[in-house]
Amino acid sequence: MFSEHLSNRKTMVEQLNKDMQAMFDPSLRDARPEPEMPSADGVEYPRAAAWSAGQLQAVLSDDKGRQLFRVFLWKSLAEENLNFIEATEKLKKMKTSEDKKSFAQEIIDKYAVLINLSAPSMASIRRSAQSDDIDMEDWAPAIKEVRRLLENDQFPRFRRSDVYLDFLELILPRSYAEKWATSFEALLGNAVGRHHFRLFLRSIRAEENLRFWDAVVEFRASRGKTTSMIVQARDIIATFLTEGTPNEVFLPFGTKQVIDARVLDEQIDITLFDEATKHVEQVLRNDPYVRFLQSAEYDNLCAKLTRP
Repeated sequence: MFSEHLSNRKTMVEQLNKDMQAMFDPSLRDARPEPEMPSADGVEYPRAAAWSAGQLQAVLSDDKGRQLFRVFLWKSLAEENLNFIEATEKLKKMKTSEDKKSFAQEIIDKYAVLINLSAPSMASIRRSAQSDDIDMEDWAPAIKEVRRLLENDQFPRFRRSDVYLDFLELILPRSYAEKWATSFEALLGNAVGRHHFRLFLRSIRAEENLRFWDAVVEFRASRGKTTSMIVQARDIIATFLTEGTPNEVFLPFGTKQVIDARVLDEQIDITLFDEATKHVEQVLRNDPYVRFLQSAEYDNLCAKLTRP
């Protein structure tokens, strides 16, 4: 029995070493099976667009959204975080104490060196795995930390990723794209539209205004997170509103002064960049928007959309 236990542990350690190599070495990516892309059948555009409009849970609660997020994480070498969350969900549903204890140890053996947990959270799940009665409250801090990482780091990158945008484009009705020709607001309000508008702006070396606009949208989504908003506000200023920066966005002098004063006084809320955003939208609405509608970028997109 003891030798069998040692053999099982050795096999698990060997597999863990292979997992770690494949996780962090892109050249070994083929050692890990690539998750299958979800089918677009039966998925209407509003459903998929909603995955980026809310919180992470909106994606995880949708079977196809979760699978698409999994594909993104795999390509980003970060699938271990979602796998850990799913393993703890499975652990929670187990009925017998024996099964729960065995599976809890499996989770720790597989993910302890792969996920970034604080020392107290790691100690809590290790103690729990040694108990005959697994208490999921002991796992709550670890689950919270991993979900926070997914929410604050990987989910925002998913919303901007080619994986997500390509899927949206696949199911985008042509009528949506045609509406952009008469509504600048509809263009900016659509993730696929913004993506192709950005590609066009990049081709004419005028991408910074839309990048600033996108950064402000993410800044506004941080409402209530005071520390996060302060950090993001200063990053936006350093990236786009500092004289001489490669991505400098030119604002009326008075608008820039008001922003600087509010940041200095830490009077930061979601309205901080409102006037700057209005100015940038007007700049984009004029020449760049008109030229985009006349561009091959727009024509080619409309031509390849298969849904009416």
